[in-house]
Amino acid sequence: MGLSEAELAERSGCSIERVRELVRFGILVPRDENGPFAAKDAHRVRLMHAFEGAGIDIELIARGIASGKLSYENLALFLPEPAAFSKSYEDLAEEVGRSPTLVRRLIREFGLPQAAAEDRLREDDVPLVLELLTVWADAEDDELTRLARAYGQNIRRLVASDLEIASGSLFARLRQSGLSDEEMRNAAGDLGLRVMSLGERLMLWLRDRHLEHEILANTVQNTEEYLYELGIAPEREGRLPAIAFLDLTGYTALTEERGDEAGADLADRLAEFVNQAAQSHGGHPVKWLGDGVMFYFPDPAAAVSTGLELVEEAPAVIDVRARFGVNAGRVIFRDGDYFGRTVNVASRIADYARPGEVLVSDDVKDLWKGDGVRFEPIGPVALKGVRDELKLYTASR
Repeated sequence: MGLSEAELAERSGCSIERVRELVRFGILVPRDENGPFAAKDAHRVRLMHAFEGAGIDIELIARGIASGKLSYENLALFLPEPAAFSKSYEDLAEEVGRSPTLVRRLIREFGLPQAAAEDRLREDDVPLVLELLTVWADAEDDELTRLARAYGQNIRRLVASDLEIASGSLFARLRQSGLSDEEMRNAAGDLGLRVMSLGERLMLWLRDRHLEHEILANTVQNTEEYLYELGIAPEREGRLPAIAFLDLTGYTALTEERGDEAGADLADRLAEFVNQAAQSHGGHPVKWLGDGVMFYFPDPAAAVSTGLELVEEAPAVIDVRARFGVNAGRVIFRDGDYFGRTVNVASRIADYARPGEVLVSDDVKDLWKGDGVRFEPIGPVALKGVRDELKLYTASR
């Protein structure tokens, strides 16, 4: 069953006049009088809008299509059929007893565009939003918004990275293979479907593997806290986590000096270097900060060991010197990030450290239970933005 001009315009988020203009350009080809357009023609309309947003004249695109040099038929292979718009925000909100404002916030945080019909949701969005609001019925609006933001931001980054890497490697090499236009379209279509199918399976596989780890870790932590509340078990010493910051002296200047391509290669080396060091000690990078990285470690001793490894090996691996600051204490976890005084102080400690130095707070030094590391006092120190002076220590082998 085809779509009329009006139906295609609604699903595409444009006017009927715009649909007619694209027909005149030969970009849209009506099939018959009764529903002249296919549902997936909406993708073609949106693509033309994206071209114009990028400053590309669609008349040039039209000439390329007419000459056979450009083709977007594979859009129909890669993208699902666009759904029609159905329930209004108000109707869906009333069905579950929540506010229309919350529904709008959730759609916005998920990153889903609704420009075509701002008062209604797409019919393929409705079942999942309804289930979310049903399963999380007892959650506050802000909690639901945080959940939607976490999914929206991280899935978007994952999908964008998948496509960017595939485009710059697999498809770039395919374009250089010497295939004819027809052979190229067929090969690209087959490869694209395989890349997309694998990406979906990778997402589910990794979700399950990470879910296993996080469920076990949360179960241990929650049980331990419950036993402590009951008075059955004493609070374990040394349970405070650590936040650490790695600062790379001259990293930005080095990437600018070497150019974009070399800078990207250096960033890849840095990511591998940092991930391997942190994960081997039970920690993980939380976020990248231009000239540095923020880490979370369940065990402060692991943070110190990682810091020593990073500052020792950084000059050989990434051609710059590093400094490392560690603090231990309570933190607030939200949206994949950590917040609180512990984080702020760790950042200031890293700022105070000298190149090649691992600097730790008094709390980290007191929680150290291992051998092989010497702590030399350099405090009390007044750190920028920290009210009280702190005792700091340099850690070394």
